[in-house]
Amino acid sequence: MTEWCENRLEITGKSVCIDVAQDWISGVNTPHYRHAVQQSIRMFLAGTAGILKPVKTLSYPPYPFLIPKGLGAANAQNNAFEQWLSLLQNDAVIDIEAVRLIERLYQQTGLNGVKWENIPEVSRQIIGPILTRQYADWFGVLTLIDSIGAGACWEKLSVMPERSQPCDMIQIMPTRLASELNGDGNLLKGIESLSSLNARVFDIAWPSGHGLKWERGDIGYIEVLFDSPWTPPCANVIAQVSAVFDCEVKHSYCEPINEIQGFDCYAYGKHVTSGNLLTENVDSINQIEGDLVTNGFPINVSGEPPLVNQASSATA
Repeated sequence: MTEWCENRLEITGKSVCIDVAQDWISGVNTPHYRHAVQQSIRMFLAGTAGILKPVKTLSYPPYPFLIPKGLGAANAQNNAFEQWLSLLQNDAVIDIEAVRLIERLYQQTGLNGVKWENIPEVSRQIIGPILTRQYADWFGVLTLIDSIGAGACWEKLSVMPERSQPCDMIQIMPTRLASELNGDGNLLKGIESLSSLNARVFDIAWPSGHGLKWERGDIGYIEVLFDSPWTPPCANVIAQVSAVFDCEVKHSYCEPINEIQGFDCYAYGKHVTSGNLLTENVDSINQIEGDLVTNGFPINVSGEPPLVNQASSATA
């Protein structure tokens, strides 16, 4: 059973910086790293099915079936796949540069225009079981694939999400390519699972804001409430938030079952101070949420037109 840790961020800075932070908080930014992951999944599947092949002898020990026997023709499609394979071999960090490169390589492979019905049956027989195995990891839900079909999954990979999760921490500290493909099902031998990577980098398995609510107090201040599983996000993440948005952040957190509580302050990427919450401060986190929400709907406590937004976490 998940024990939820309550988090409160008080963010102060220039109004233009708070505007940018507000977009990240509410999840309106396009998650380009998710596009790179979905494009990479398609290239991975095309490699296992022999649709794409490297033009020189290569191997990928974590999943030898990714490179079937035989070399591919020296054309633009296979050259792009070989370059992408190099990123996978190095477990590339999916930063802005990697996102742009993966997008370019994906377009070069021509996979964006490949429909399921146009894939040879022998290749579909290879792709289908992999999609079944990785369905929960790659699509973020536990629905049985039999009710959807491998073809629908292949087509879904070409539909790029336009919105991110609220407080999507992967947009602050990037993920890694091999772990994203691996998920938690041990598809790639010897590669770190995605949950393990998230726990190591963020201190939480699901790095986003769950049950999120926020209020824009004035042009230079925004207050955020969200839950995280078991523990608060690590100090490095919140420090990076203050660096990325050029602001000051006070992070208060409380998970009463395991008596985890405290606060940390950051300014422009640097840690400033830490401390324990007094009992009345711990109780105040719940009180703040009550002040922000009446009858289940967010309100503006200043009496001005509503500025508070409530967002629920969504699959990236």
